[in-house]
Amino acid sequence: MHSRQREAGQAFPIYITVVAGLLFLAFAYFVVGESADQRNGAQGAADAAALAAARDARDQIVEELLGPKLPDDWADLILGRGFGPGAACQAADEYAQKNDSDRTSCRPYYGEYWGFTVGVETKKTIGDSVIPGTADEKGEAKARGVVVPKCSLSGAKLDCDGLGSLIDPDDLGSVPDLTDLFTVRLIDPN
Repeated sequence: MHSRQREAGQAFPIYITVVAGLLFLAFAYFVVGESADQRNGAQGAADAAALAAARDARDQIVEELLGPKLPDDWADLILGRGFGPGAACQAADEYAQKNDSDRTSCRPYYGEYWGFTVGVETKKTIGDSVIPGTADEKGEAKARGVVVPKCSLSGAKLDCDGLGSLIDPDDLGSVPDLTDLFTVRLIDPN
């Protein structure tokens, strides 16, 4: 009977240790979730900013193409060499701000298609946590928005994705919609 009294309460320290361990794991998983949420928020902001920059560049080029004065070099314009990156990067900055992030980079991209690669960093940090060194971490991401021409020029005819000619030479006031000439989309930034 005497030995039973010594065993009383022996499970309590084990129980406390297990509960403390589970609480630590729960807080650690919470930090991992917060980190993933920061990264997703940053990626959404980067995607929006890259699309905004590419769309602004597309608008600039189409204004040149369809403006009152014919551009000197159509090929350079269609290949994305006729726009000012300042306005496009400003559009990227505005969309990053709308998504609670700061634009960290904005560079023109020339590959199969042309556009912009934009980097962002979230304004908010993960905050205090049980994992040392994570309190000041911010989400970072980059994205690439490109302008894809839908039209090809064969002879004197402009053919846009099999829709036929969108510009009527007899009616020069008939200007096609931007979305008929170019599309803006995201591609892998790596």
